Amino acid sequence: MKCDSWATLLLTVLIWYAKFCGHDCVDILEEAKKGVFPNEKNFKCYVSCLLDMMQATKRGKISYEKSLKQIDTLLPDDFKPDFRNGLEACKDVAQGVKDHCESAYVLLNCFYQNNPKFIFP
Repeated sequence: MKCDSWATLLLTVLIWYAKFCGHDCVDILEEAKKGVFPNEKNFKCYVSCLLDMMQATKRGKISYEKSLKQIDTLLPDDFKPDFRNGLEACKDVAQGVKDHCESAYVLLNCFYQNNPKFIFP
């Protein structure tokens, strides 16, 4: 997928999320960049949607091979080792979590803790 397509998808999801979080949206997303993730259903489902669109997950379940391919295709070389290590550390962390939004939230927290170059969109 081309960068402009990713930007369009991301913008669409951000607009969708803004409808749910209202005036606090900018603050919530700014805090998320610092690793402060709200324990709220709407945010968790937003994360699930992002991860699904990035093909990192499918309904909350990690797509390991697709994620590796995305890392190799989309990221600069200096980011790849940390993202691969984070993926490896987190690949099984959400097993057994039935709710896809909750699973995405668990994965997000794990990725943040295990990847020093973590970036929240």
